[in-house]
Amino acid sequence: MVVGLAAAYVGVLVAKAALAGTAVARRRARVRAAADRPEPGRPPVEPADLTVVQPILSGDPQLEDALVATLVAAPRARVLWLVDEDDVEGRRVASAARSRHPLVDVEVVDCPPCPPAASPKAFKLALAETRITTAAFAVVDDDTRITADGVAALLDGLRVADVSTGLPCYVPGPGRWSRLLAAFVNDQAILAYLPTSASGSARALNGMTWAMRTRTLRRLGGFGPLTGLLADDLAIASRVRGAGGAIDQTDVPQFVSTSVADGRAYRRLMHRWLVFAGLAVRAEAAGWRIALVVAYALPSALLAGLVAGALARPGTVRAGAVVGALAARSAVIAAAQRTVTGRARHDPAHSLAAELALPVQFAAALAVPRITWRSRRYVVHANDRFEPVAR
Repeated sequence: MVVGLAAAYVGVLVAKAALAGTAVARRRARVRAAADRPEPGRPPVEPADLTVVQPILSGDPQLEDALVATLVAAPRARVLWLVDEDDVEGRRVASAARSRHPLVDVEVVDCPPCPPAASPKAFKLALAETRITTAAFAVVDDDTRITADGVAALLDGLRVADVSTGLPCYVPGPGRWSRLLAAFVNDQAILAYLPTSASGSARALNGMTWAMRTRTLRRLGGFGPLTGLLADDLAIASRVRGAGGAIDQTDVPQFVSTSVADGRAYRRLMHRWLVFAGLAVRAEAAGWRIALVVAYALPSALLAGLVAGALARPGTVRAGAVVGALAARSAVIAAAQRTVTGRARHDPAHSLAAELALPVQFAAALAVPRITWRSRRYVVHANDRFEPVAR
């Protein structure tokens, strides 16, 4: 039993890594071909024709550095920082970041309070829409430190698709809980986002960073109709795919760093992510829904069963199966990270702890769809049906 679980786990992991490699190779080939012969209606977008839109909420001590990274990565772009009008600290940090690069075209937009039935992020994006006058725009979370290469990858993606999305790569913040979060994302992202695009357009869009031509947004109806949909990235992906459009999953990492104060903050963040992941899976057709569950839920369940089985009935063969599976796991993950991000970022201890906790966390997300997001709390029934609740 344990040996079978080990073989199944490693097999799924290797298959996902192979699909990720295929996705990277095909994507790079398509971008090269589009550079030589532009696809109809998809001319190249120059960096000066880009607006970077960043919704901001103060609270993370790394916020100023993240905002400065935007100005360094996109010095020719127009930058919109969307700050709540009652967020005094957010405006102070934005002003401090802007003063470090005063030649960049930055506008700080004061945003009124978000209505109870609206998505906090989509509401801010809708307020910014009329200020986007460039050929394209990129939406960047306030904990994401974009790079020049990352911006170029997003713009390259618009040569081959209607929207391009970044690949998250976490830089560990201070403390063990920040390292745990970084280990989870860095080990899961490559084997989650890339494999689904191996056969064509990606299925999902990562809200951490994504880009679109402004005319595409107008054609899709703008941000206004999306404010009643809680997960803005799922809303955009669904709108693009529903209109017959394509999503480009870039393979250049976009660096993210989030300060996670303690175990409670980690659980709250993971719970929100997994509630949103559940919404994304439910939005798929039956065939893709099954494939995504097999690809993403099954490996963690196999690993948990493998470890639990070996602990329940210790023995040389079972111990060897566990050790072999964990060694193969680390080798596959580290190799994928080196291929995509340039170096291995695998943290075996934190990585194993994060994945073993995943089945319990996902079950909790299904059982208790209550999240905390951007200082608000919601009970989430569906992406278009959620209720604000008191703390």
